[in-house]
Amino acid sequence: MSVPELAVVFDGAGVLYAPFRIIKNMARGVTKRSRVSGLTCTDRLEKGALAILKTRYEETMENETGSKFLSDLMREKKIESKVVYKKKGVSDEEVVEVILGDKNVRLRDVHETMSFLRRCDIIPVIGVGLIAEVSGGGAGGDRAGAGGERAGAGEGRAGAGEGRAGGGIKYVIAGGINFFPGTLKLLKDLREMGVSVFVASGDRIEREEMAAYLPDVPPENLFGMMKPEDKRDLVRRLKEKQTVVMVGDDRNDYLAMCEADISVLSLQEEADRPGAILEIADFRIKKIGEVKGIIEEMRECVSKQGEGGAREGGAREGGAREGGARGGEVKW
Repeated sequence: MSVPELAVVFDGAGVLYAPFRIIKNMARGVTKRSRVSGLTCTDRLEKGALAILKTRYEETMENETGSKFLSDLMREKKIESKVVYKKKGVSDEEVVEVILGDKNVRLRDVHETMSFLRRCDIIPVIGVGLIAEVSGGGAGGDRAGAGGERAGAGEGRAGAGEGRAGGGIKYVIAGGINFFPGTLKLLKDLREMGVSVFVASGDRIEREEMAAYLPDVPPENLFGMMKPEDKRDLVRRLKEKQTVVMVGDDRNDYLAMCEADISVLSLQEEADRPGAILEIADFRIKKIGEVKGIIEEMRECVSKQGEGGAREGGAREGGAREGGARGGEVKW
């Protein structure tokens, strides 16, 4: 039996690289580096959504006067945004309308977060995110991409009064990255092993910009600004021809991890993860290099299954796998 072709799909932040987030809470006027993810901040709003601006800050915003409203600049320069995560019942159209109608966030707020970010040890790939609240929020608590699970006792509530005072942009985020130790070596090893590697991230990743930093990943396999459903659909397409491993770390990876043949949960970064994603993970890792061992184990297992089937002379088709087929212990 030949070893099936493998594909590994990696999330970005929290998996391949450490995220650096500078978040400005517009209600409080506080700007700081935060280990709380944009997903968690979004979940604290009753009808929240996280959107990424589809532009390079240094090209369209950096030289703009700080007094200008961000929404005015977006209209003027036709800067688009993409909703990458949202609460149940919120539409992309509603989010775009709120962002373009906001008269609170000015360019000085974006400049401030970027100034903080550039003091961090990051590679020069940066992005701007906005967390908005659609007015008229209801009870909340459901979450796209996590099967309705709650990430913690406080989720589903606005928290500290946020999300109850009408719609608008609640947080401005400047985001940067730096690779975890072992990331580049792992990607090189997987390429040499003949494994197909894909990156499916919710961050602002542009192929021509990231390809220089990920030489062992084909540029056409780099995907950015992906919704949870986008990641799931990518895994689903790959499964038509390959055995797929999904490596994720948070609720926006839940659907893709459910869809994958094998799901790996990265615990390299602290996060307020929903219980559901812990339950569906086949493996949990604390260092990205551990993925290589999982792939080697998969290949060894498949090879032994094939040898066992050949010895039986085909008397029992798939007999070497029957324990896994019944109990789900061996999924590949």
